[in-house]
Amino acid sequence: MRTTMLLAALIWVSTAQAAPSPAPLKTDAPLLAQATKPAANDDDDDEPTKPSTPAKTTPTATTPAATTPASKTAPAVTATPATAAPAATSAETDQMKLISGAPLADPNVAVHIVERKEFSDSGRREIVLFPAAIQINGKFTQTFGTLLSFVYHLQENFGLQITGGYNWFNNESAFNGELVTKASVQAQTATSLLQVWDVLAGVEVTPVYAKFAFFDGTLGHFDLVLNGGAGLGGTRHQLKPESVRQDGSTSPATFGDTGVRFMGGIGGGFRLRLGEHFALRLEVRDVVYTARADRVNGCNGDDLRAMDAKLRAGQDVATATVSGGCKLETFVGTDANGNKNSTNVPLALSLVKTPSSDVLNNLGLYIGASFIF
Repeated sequence: MRTTMLLAALIWVSTAQAAPSPAPLKTDAPLLAQATKPAANDDDDDEPTKPSTPAKTTPTATTPAATTPASKTAPAVTATPATAAPAATSAETDQMKLISGAPLADPNVAVHIVERKEFSDSGRREIVLFPAAIQINGKFTQTFGTLLSFVYHLQENFGLQITGGYNWFNNESAFNGELVTKASVQAQTATSLLQVWDVLAGVEVTPVYAKFAFFDGTLGHFDLVLNGGAGLGGTRHQLKPESVRQDGSTSPATFGDTGVRFMGGIGGGFRLRLGEHFALRLEVRDVVYTARADRVNGCNGDDLRAMDAKLRAGQDVATATVSGGCKLETFVGTDANGNKNSTNVPLALSLVKTPSSDVLNNLGLYIGASFIF
């Protein structure tokens, strides 16, 4: 019996070693270890077997990692540290400054812009002084004068204007003087009538406004000015040219008033704006007036003939009978230079004896400045 039991145990052990042991379950590892552990002593199979203490196993939390084949692994990206931009130089800073929205300081940039007019003229007043008004078309006459003008700008490009001037120098030209002294002839009365003063009222328009580079970074503003008007003016005629007496002294020229005339004027030029209140002006104006010398100092031909008859009779000119408009006192007595005014009677008579008519143009260059307020 004992032998039979021993054989059975040997068969069981050999069978157990030949068969593949199943994979131990992690959930029941102590029981499997206990079940598969062979007995330490086959002879002592009757003795009770002590339970084996299961080994303490620490459960490992395995996280399923995404395994990527080595051939498909993405290359690692390395971050390049950002480098600070170099600070702009002062010259570059100036070039980056915007002027009216454009980098005008940059020499490589060409920008065309439309800039609003810096100062408006609408509703403003302007006083213009022309200290020099020079006649530039004088053939038989030559004048120099000064003018003062007032402009009220109703709108930006339209205004009302009134101008007054006085020619403090107005004589016959040197050419006409040579005709008198060398050839004993002179220009016709109407052709050599002198303009003394004028007052004209009219309008002024500025159809064109423009600007130009005055200096680097500075713009100059100017207007094209056109004006026209009408009014009245005084005229006179030279009776006797300037001459030299026998004692070497100079006998000045004498003149006779030829009355007030209707005058018209037209002109144009430029106005250069210098800030809000000041401007420079350069204009050319043509003053047109009719010239018919039929009276001298208010005396017509009949008045002058009556005075001339008194002189030929050796009587005083003051005793002549003249019309109401004749200024008889201008031919009586002596002038400031000690010359007898009665000597002008035959000269004046020669002017009105054969009256002539003409339309004269006094074309002048006007240079001045203005104050705007």
